[in-house]
Amino acid sequence: MVKKFPNIRRFSWNSTKQEKWSTEVQKSASGRVRTMTSQLYPEWTITASYPAITDAEANELLGFVALLKGSYEPFLWLDPEDNRAEGQVLAEVISGKYQAVIKMGEYVEPAEYIENVAVYVGGVKQDASKYTVADGYITLKTPTSEVVKADYTYYWRVMLADDGLSITKKFLNVNTATIKMVVAR
Repeated sequence: MVKKFPNIRRFSWNSTKQEKWSTEVQKSASGRVRTMTSQLYPEWTITASYPAITDAEANELLGFVALLKGSYEPFLWLDPEDNRAEGQVLAEVISGKYQAVIKMGEYVEPAEYIENVAVYVGGVKQDASKYTVADGYITLKTPTSEVVKADYTYYWRVMLADDGLSITKKFLNVNTATIKMVVAR
């Protein structure tokens, strides 16, 4: 089971999310441009700053990173602002099995871990006994030809971009930390 990042919600507003594609651009003598990428999804880098955490929270973060052995093991990150889908139309992968997604504008990519799920078939909320949730998929026990939508909380599967963590003690029981993560696929 993949570990979840500790529930410490004291972020700074200067936290960032960076998207990067590995695009090759070739330009001929005539000026014609050809582009190519070998990536299906972008590389996401998330940096979260903690401007004031307690000694206990700092200790919890240090212990969590130690359990991961730095960047050795991926974990689940609940982004403080980008973590919820509501009324999301789901794409059917195989009969009765639907992929949950993370949507940004018109762009979508698969969500690997979801929870707090509510499923609607043809606009009618389904009892939780009528579907299962695992690895970002929602599987209906009885397949349908109607539109399937869902509300859910999604997590990003990430790993530390650096191989450790630094915590700076500012005052008695006041610490700062910055964590840089990359999405692990």
